[in-house]
Amino acid sequence: MVISIAYFRTSRNVSICKHVKVKTFLLMSFLNPIFLFALLTVAVPLLIYLLNIRKPKKIRFSTLAFFDALKSTALKRIKLKRWLLLAIRVLAIIALVFAAARPFLPPEFGWTAGSEPKVIGILIDNSPSMDRVDRNGPYLDQALSLAGKLTEISGNEDMFLLNVTNGESLNLPALSKRAAERQLGNIESVNAGNFVKERMNALARNLKDAPEPNKLLYIITDAQATQFDGLEFESAERFRDINVQVMRIGEAETSNIGFEGVGIEYGGRDGTGNIQLRVAVRNFGDRSASNKFISMMMDGELLSQQTFGLGTGLAEEFLFEIPLTETRSIPIELVIEGDELTFDNRYYAAIQLPETRNILVVSDNQTSQSFTSYLRPMLEIADEEMNRFQFDFRGIDEITISELTTYHAVILDGVRNIPDYVSQALVDYVQEGAGLLLLPAADGNINSYNRLLSYSGAGSYQNVRGSYGSFIPVDRMQTPSDGHPILNNMFDKAEDEEIRLNVPELFYFYEIERRSRASTVNVLETRTGSPLVTDVRVGNGNIMISAIGSDPGWSNFPIKPFFAPFYFRTLEYLVRGEGANLNTHTLGEEFTALLEQNVETVRIIKDEEIILPERRQSFRGTLISYPAIEWKPGWLTVEVNGRNYLYSSNQNAMESQLSTLRLSEMERILASKFRYVKAADAGLDSSDLLTELEFATFGREIWYWFVIIAIILLLLESMVSRHYKAETLG
Repeated sequence: MVISIAYFRTSRNVSICKHVKVKTFLLMSFLNPIFLFALLTVAVPLLIYLLNIRKPKKIRFSTLAFFDALKSTALKRIKLKRWLLLAIRVLAIIALVFAAARPFLPPEFGWTAGSEPKVIGILIDNSPSMDRVDRNGPYLDQALSLAGKLTEISGNEDMFLLNVTNGESLNLPALSKRAAERQLGNIESVNAGNFVKERMNALARNLKDAPEPNKLLYIITDAQATQFDGLEFESAERFRDINVQVMRIGEAETSNIGFEGVGIEYGGRDGTGNIQLRVAVRNFGDRSASNKFISMMMDGELLSQQTFGLGTGLAEEFLFEIPLTETRSIPIELVIEGDELTFDNRYYAAIQLPETRNILVVSDNQTSQSFTSYLRPMLEIADEEMNRFQFDFRGIDEITISELTTYHAVILDGVRNIPDYVSQALVDYVQEGAGLLLLPAADGNINSYNRLLSYSGAGSYQNVRGSYGSFIPVDRMQTPSDGHPILNNMFDKAEDEEIRLNVPELFYFYEIERRSRASTVNVLETRTGSPLVTDVRVGNGNIMISAIGSDPGWSNFPIKPFFAPFYFRTLEYLVRGEGANLNTHTLGEEFTALLEQNVETVRIIKDEEIILPERRQSFRGTLISYPAIEWKPGWLTVEVNGRNYLYSSNQNAMESQLSTLRLSEMERILASKFRYVKAADAGLDSSDLLTELEFATFGREIWYWFVIIAIILLLLESMVSRHYKAETLG
């Protein structure tokens, strides 16, 4: 055995255990071994017993037979009773002395020397939720104070491994007691990614590889449920020699509002030329929130602000209109004002406008129509004023089949006759993922149109209704409704509100064959139910078939306000939704970006630091990646071949969810990977907290076992004295 001492010192009414050595037996040790000297008190009943032993004088009587019988029976019983009572009293005294010496069992009985050097890992939760404050002060200050107590009760030969859950790893070697105390003063909370799984695994590996025989891992955390749910550790057998003590910090009820999700409602321009940004905000806290503000800013300028209030656990959505700029990157900053916790009150939305999409507009230069197309002037204006599309206007006889692959969509505007070789090439082109819009000519060859449509299985033109250029209505457009990407959210209306639109009149139109196929959808119809604009899925692309042309001889549609936004959205749809996107990165995950162009040089610029990412070539382009462990919310730039792309980094929404795990849940999550797991509240009073720390370091106190044993022995002594009648011969 090893003889050692433990004593307590009181400072400001707080008990702090100054561990020097502990008296350790094979299976049991003592925190107050000085009281073992009280075992000498067992001599008291022995002395009393010895003093009461008197040898009787021998007197001869004539009738000694009765006394001879007592000598062989009753006197033996009396002596046995006395020895039994003596043993019970001695054992009771020993049990009380052991209880006063505070015996304990180590976390593992195999530890035969609690005084042997230990290696202690301490994982401190420095996530932004640790900025909360309760009656005991800031959470992080409590965690660091608790870690300081752990170093105080450790032995001088013990070594420490320190790490944090968020941001950059400390990457420290095993530290001495004094070095660990100094390092604790440098730990701060950080609004960066959470890596609790990786850090816990790393500490466990380092503990396992350490030469010290005793290995302990402390996890000091606010037990945020989203950080620990679904943790996956390495193999179960790897960490079976490590004991884990979880100390849960904090008991504050906090109101916290954060961003649950941000997205673009429609990835392109609507009729007003704006992008809609849909923002979901949720109250993740424990209290209701009222009179809060959500603001949208761009380049430091306030664009919009709304007020709101949220009950506990409730969410609300906001829709913001974002004006387009001449640049392809729009930096939008969303800010929640008036919240108690501020780490998740900003969301950086880097909106990337699409690259220029090449569209081929094919017309017939020799048309005999008396009216001209209204679509072409609209496209020419868009080509001059917007950099979204690049239009190439050509005649049907100027098409080069080999150049079709350089365009993202083709518009056939009033072409009278489509050659078969062009039709087949267009169908192949659409099947590979491009878009095609067919606007017929009033004097066009309907058979050539139908041959193009038959190649794709997209139906056909049939009868003709009305008279071209008569301005006599034969039908009207049916009021459009949501259900197709072109029409969804085009109109500014309430959810249940009907669309009010001055619908166009139709003077002349083709009847399109109606098909009940899943790949065919009527985008617009007439009031009589005839298809007006039909969307047909062909391979990986789409063909939009119109029953009318783009000049006023067919309809007064070209002079209606609905004309321009409808066809602009149609083009957006045909180029496969390559609209505006959010270039955002979630902290705690690896940063990745897929670059479609050939990459000669690429670098990331974050907080004025230049980073060279890892590059990997794939069939879709160049994939760049970077661990982004140290990143915080804000902006970053990806520079590719000298051209800049704006990105943003935002905190994971899981950090906003403040619900905590119960102690039993923490133990259950960790128990499958570690041999011994114990979770306790750090909000205990000083003596109870000290007991938990001692238990994690030395073992479980069992003094109350000996108190119970002493009580049982005293009850047994009373029963023996009362009911054991040794004087009776029986």
